[in-house]
Amino acid sequence: MLLNAPLPAQDVADVTRRGRRGPGVPIIPSRVRQARIERGLSLADLAGTEVSRAFIHQLEQGLARPSLQILELIAQRTGRSVSYFTSGEVQPAAGPDLSSDLVATSKRLERLASTLELTESNREAFRMVVNSLRHGARLIAAVTQERKAGKAERSPGTQHELTS
Repeated sequence: MLLNAPLPAQDVADVTRRGRRGPGVPIIPSRVRQARIERGLSLADLAGTEVSRAFIHQLEQGLARPSLQILELIAQRTGRSVSYFTSGEVQPAAGPDLSSDLVATSKRLERLASTLELTESNREAFRMVVNSLRHGARLIAAVTQERKAGKAERSPGTQHELTS
């Protein structure tokens, strides 16, 4: 059989498409991976049931473009805005921060616990650690937000001390 030989007409007729594919939305591919990793999501977590892990990988490699609907889904799952993926502008949470690291670590621990044979008490201990990490992430995010708001309220010539 020749590799470049055309398919017989009956084989061509059997090929069906799921739908008309548009050109997709131009994105910055590296931002998809960055947002996914910072949120502690696997390819499967980000893909969900709407698209395949392979498609998410293709997005991260710049080999595919998502529809607006899928881009909005990715933005929602990663906690980013759609513009984070489409423009050169870096959003305030552009780099990894402690809060994101804690959430990512909690998700890694959950995945680890799901692969181990644990007693009920050890499983509960894992849950407590995961919940503590997530609580810490929320606390850090809240304190960071307060500090940003406090800096915005201060007048340029005034010095304030932050107390613990």
